[in-house]
Amino acid sequence: MTSQINLSKFNEVYDKTYNHLLKYVIVKCHNINDANDILQETYLELWNILHKKTLIDTNIKSYLYSIANNKIKKHYSLIQRLKTISIFDKNKDDIELIDAIADKININDIVINNDNWNMVWEYLKKQKNQDIPKIFYLYYTLELTIKEISKTLNVSESYTKHLIYRTLHELQKKYGNGGNSHD
Repeated sequence: MTSQINLSKFNEVYDKTYNHLLKYVIVKCHNINDANDILQETYLELWNILHKKTLIDTNIKSYLYSIANNKIKKHYSLIQRLKTISIFDKNKDDIELIDAIADKININDIVINNDNWNMVWEYLKKQKNQDIPKIFYLYYTLELTIKEISKTLNVSESYTKHLIYRTLHELQKKYGNGGNSHD
């Protein structure tokens, strides 16, 4: 009976927190490919904790965030963090200069249909700059504004816009002819 109560409680917490925790983990991860593993480890730990003690509803969300934060820290050792540092992160002034160049891409003219989404998503996740898949996920899946994304990731709005427009341009070149690559 206790196991059934724990399962019910777990499902309730999972349903209430999943989208918020997913957003948090995506933002905090160095590599978006690690997000699912960290989420799984977080909820597994919650499951184990629910078998050992009773949690008060008012603190479960913050408790989950702290578990996720610990999982993220554990996941990324110093060596891993050094491997993911991009040389482009050093000088954000260059980004501002690039953003000042007129861009002839109209974002409304570029549509990614559902059939191509998986192919595009795999391409985005493989990008050296892991801000790209984070921004695309937050913008197109969670439908956050550029301002919200910039604030969440602690980057400038022009950087966020630049990554969206530049990547859309790359995607248009790569998949613009009905999903076939120009490579």
